[in-house]
Parts: sequence; C-alpha cells; structure tokens
Amino acid sequence: MDKVKTPILLRYGGAAKPTTQMNAAELQQVAASVVRRAKEKAFYKGLPIYYVKENRLFAEYADGRKVEVKKLQ
Repeated sequence: MDKVKTPILLRYGGAAKPTTQMNAAELQQVAASVVRRAKEKAFYKGLPIYYVKENRLFAEYADGRKVEVKKLQ
C-alpha cells in the first residue's frame, strides 16, 4: 500500500506552494528563508541557535560567536 505524501507547509518560509511542487532552486530559497527567520527569532529572544557540522554540535550567538558544544559520535 502506498503511503499518502502530505506536503510540508513551511511556517516561517511563507511558501506559496507545497514543497512537493517546488524545484531544487525554490526549495533552497525557502530553506534559506526559514533559517534566517529562525535565527532572527532566537537572537531576538537572546537565545543561540544550534546546528551540527562535521559531527560536532555548535551554538551560534547573535554577536557572531560560534561555540562547539559537543563532539558527536
């Protein structure tokens, strides 16, 4: 039985159409918008954002500091 694919409607990106109908360039543009707006919200509240790069967890702060939080296995 095939599962019904429900599109992800991007809350912060303001997507005009479902992700299932976007091409690669549109998805990249929406992803960049989501990241930018998430950073703005976190930094406004005085919170860092967290991301993983090369098996390491980082915290990024509004002043531009990037601190390694933990090495991942």
